[in-house]
Amino acid sequence: MAAMNHYDAIVIGTGQAGPSLAARFADAGMTVVIVERHKFGGTCVNTGCIPTKTLVASAYAAHVARRGDEYGFANGDVRVDMKRVKARKDAVSGRSNRGVEEWLRGLKNCTVVQGHARFQSSRTVVVNDEVLEADKIFINVGGRASVPGHSRA
Repeated sequence: MAAMNHYDAIVIGTGQAGPSLAARFADAGMTVVIVERHKFGGTCVNTGCIPTKTLVASAYAAHVARRGDEYGFANGDVRVDMKRVKARKDAVSGRSNRGVEEWLRGLKNCTVVQGHARFQSSRTVVVNDEVLEADKIFINVGGRASVPGHSRA
């Protein structure tokens, strides 16, 4: 296993609270490492709020366009191209995902580590065979969707 790296704080997860917390520590001159296992931005950016609101906006635009006569215009037959709707959703979500990652990587006093964090002790976390140590460790791992009645393997 690699040498131990000491930080003032470790933040596990880049969802809603993690990046802001890491930035506050970094801005205060503390050394912080933020760990992300999968996609930067967490549930909201990647599978929750942003993609959902983007899809709802497309649905609303189609709905209003179909009611054009009520608003005094004719728009013809409104057809929804789900591949384009999904591509738009993916682009919006992707911009947010990349924005979170770029912001974190650009923070002074902040180290970004990608990988699965595992506690080794109350003050140490192992990620990719790298041992990270801090007196303060914050868990910001979010959640996963599940279908009732189905087990996860």
